[in-house]
Amino acid sequence: MVNKMSSQTEFAEKLERIRGFLSKERYDAALFTRNDNFSWLSCGHYAFVDKSSESAVCTLLVTQDKTVVFCNSSEMYRIPEEELRDIPFTLVDYRWNSDADKLIREYCKGMRVVSDSGAFGTENRFLDLSRLRYVHTAEEISRYREIGPFIGGIVEDCIKNIKPGQTEYEIAGIVTGALMTGGCQVPVCLVASDERTLKYRHPLPTGKKVDSIALVGICAQKYGLTVSLSRMISFKPLSGEIERKFNAVTKIDAAYINATVNGAVAGDVVKAGKVMYEETGFGKDFFLHHQGGAIGYATRYYCATEDDRSIVMDGQAFSWNPTIAGVKSEDTYLIFGNNQEIISSGGKWPQRTIEISGKKYSRPEILVV
Repeated sequence: MVNKMSSQTEFAEKLERIRGFLSKERYDAALFTRNDNFSWLSCGHYAFVDKSSESAVCTLLVTQDKTVVFCNSSEMYRIPEEELRDIPFTLVDYRWNSDADKLIREYCKGMRVVSDSGAFGTENRFLDLSRLRYVHTAEEISRYREIGPFIGGIVEDCIKNIKPGQTEYEIAGIVTGALMTGGCQVPVCLVASDERTLKYRHPLPTGKKVDSIALVGICAQKYGLTVSLSRMISFKPLSGEIERKFNAVTKIDAAYINATVNGAVAGDVVKAGKVMYEETGFGKDFFLHHQGGAIGYATRYYCATEDDRSIVMDGQAFSWNPTIAGVKSEDTYLIFGNNQEIISSGGKWPQRTIEISGKKYSRPEILVV
């Protein structure tokens, strides 16, 4: 839950990060134009209308002594009153049919301005500004601990109620509807059944009816933060081939989790997973789907490769998503030192224990009903 007191403390910490960046890089101001950055800087609120657009319906400006929100007349009431009501931004409003570009350029005249998109003639430093979000504040960690089990529980309950004969569209609608009823946004909803689980790594739902097995993969957001998980259900005993593949993919997932510790290099984590792909006999599958990475106000801040030199940090969230044709294992967890706190389980899904380097990890089973 977002409250006024915690929002002000959290906002102060984020301003300190931004202003530290401005001082270090010798900028006068930073413009934030993207929806993900609005959610971050507003401490868990939203500024989208069209979900297909990365651009927020307002623009935030931060200098060393000011915080300003530019809103057109369509948004000048809702954004300050509902999305920024506890955050001290000064409103600069303008009519919807006026020239926003000219207004903002004029306001920033004489300043060296950086932005997250390159809009309004500014220098685009999207990646550098995004890194300011990687380590979550205490308030964000608290929200993650709230929404992880909440989202995981909704998804798991929906999957438990899947029936043979339902279409993938129906399943996607049920899961998405339940999440939105709980106040979540759902940027990613993947559903596959039967032979489609074997063929496609990013299966958008279709009108195909479920016969024997189904996979659901979700990225859901609440307070702007993303929770990512995948679960599978089977209406027949698992074949020996699927059991062999699922044994492998859960070991690979556990290897990724085990390697994701404070100070680790992301590329080295990927290498640890790749080794397990090879040891379990599925080395070729490593190359057929990205393996995941850091997560937060984006569904992935980056999808790590073996060459990725990003450093894993305390307070970051990660979601690895190894796949082998027909099976997948995926959850979201927070990093604290050498420990990983898995947050995306509803607590009632069957689990198996995988031991890696003397540490035990719980990974979700395929639910056989």
